Amino acid sequence: MATPAIRCRLVVVANPSPKPSVSVPHIRALTTSDEIALVVDERLSTAMRVALEEAGCSYADGIGHLHLDLPGMLLHSESAPRTPGMIPPPRGVGTVGVRVVQELLGQPAHPWSVTELSRTSGASIGQAHNVLQRLEREGLMVASGSGPARRRRVAQPGDLLDWLARVPSARKVHARLNTYLYAPDPASLVDRLSSTAARSGAVWALTGAAAARAMGIATVTALGIVMVRVPSQPGLVDAARLFGADPVDSGANVTLVSDVGAVGTQHVQRYGPVSVAPAVRIYLDMLGEPRGREAADLFREAAIGY
Repeated sequence: MATPAIRCRLVVVANPSPKPSVSVPHIRALTTSDEIALVVDERLSTAMRVALEEAGCSYADGIGHLHLDLPGMLLHSESAPRTPGMIPPPRGVGTVGVRVVQELLGQPAHPWSVTELSRTSGASIGQAHNVLQRLEREGLMVASGSGPARRRRVAQPGDLLDWLARVPSARKVHARLNTYLYAPDPASLVDRLSSTAARSGAVWALTGAAAARAMGIATVTALGIVMVRVPSQPGLVDAARLFGADPVDSGANVTLVSDVGAVGTQHVQRYGPVSVAPAVRIYLDMLGEPRGREAADLFREAAIGY
């Protein structure tokens, strides 16, 4: 005896809000009891996927996650885990090129001209042009127009960020200095760094898990060492002096990192008195910290969204 056909109506919802508390009630309000919501997006976070499953919604995204919850059938497929070690890292990208890519990721939907990208990133016209050309050749940028009207935008921001995370110069720490600055707890330590920087005129950017916490995103239960990016000139010892921190061989609570290429200090964000590196830079720096990948992915979902 043939199984009777089951018909249902799919309501496709594209690119919802990345916050489940906002998007899930909205999605459910769009469907009636005999309709199925199918959410599609470039990249759905773990929190969003769990919330959709609990709400009885289906979803599919561009990195391979699929969940179809239909009458009489449940189909679920996870994206294959990324294995960066098996993929040759992109070569020939210097620190200025890294800064240019960070700029692109800061506004992934923006249609960029070479001149505008050069101006906002602080790179030369030639450097900006070379980066755009390379990313376009690798399928990471899409172009429209020609001549002076030619514009490029990021094709898939998640793919470009994954690409950047594999660039050796994007995650390389050129020089660091472990220091100690007295403070009773990590929050007080960041406050002291902020106040001494304000008095001394030090240029700085909090990064890593400490920066995530300053933004209100707790990715680790205990914050060990605070990472701070400072200009590569005049040097780390002079920067420590400006902060009133003492270089130490053990017991450090502040690591000063030489910000070669100004990848962290050129476009700082302000959270009260705290100077924080751009979100993409924070993510890249977190990958090298304790609990690296796990904490970085939590931050990526909460602060970057792709």
